[in-house]
Amino acid sequence: MPNLKKAILNSALCLCLLVPFNSQAIVWPWKWNQVNKEGNRQGKWRAHYDHKPDQLMYTGRFKNGKERGTWKTYSDLGKLERLEKYEPLHKRIKTTFYHANGKVSHEGLAYLFEDNKLLMYKWHGDWQYYDSTGTWRGWKSFHRGKALSAEPIPTKKKESE
Repeated sequence: MPNLKKAILNSALCLCLLVPFNSQAIVWPWKWNQVNKEGNRQGKWRAHYDHKPDQLMYTGRFKNGKERGTWKTYSDLGKLERLEKYEPLHKRIKTTFYHANGKVSHEGLAYLFEDNKLLMYKWHGDWQYYDSTGTWRGWKSFHRGKALSAEPIPTKKKESE
C-alpha cells in the first residue's frame, strides 16, 4: 500500500511539472479596465502615471460607460488627492480634496448640469474649507461651477445655549 501512495504522489508531481504554469490560473474577483459589448467602460478601472508607470493615478468603477461608486485620485507621489462618491440617482458627486499631509482641504457637492448640449458635473452649493491642520476656515458658495466669493467666508458657528 505505501508504494501505491508513493506512485500516485509521484504521478501527480510529474503532471504538475509537465503542465505549463499559466498566470491566468490565478484569478482576481475582477479584471481591470474592461469594456462591454457596446465598447463602454465597464467594471473596475485604474490608471498609472506615464512618467511613473508603477504609481497609481486613479481607481474607480464604471457601469455602461458612466462612473459609479467611489473614485480615488492620487498625486504622483502616491498621496490621496481627491475622493469622489458618485450618486447617479441624485445626479451628484460628493467630493473631498486633501492636503498633502492627508487632512481634508475642502469638500462639497458637484451636480450634473446640461451646458451647451453637454452634460457636465459642476460644483454647486456650499463647500467647506479647512487649513492643513484640519481647522475649519470657512465656506464658499458655488452656482453651476462659478464661485460666488473669491475666498472662503469665515462665519462663526452658533453657540449652544
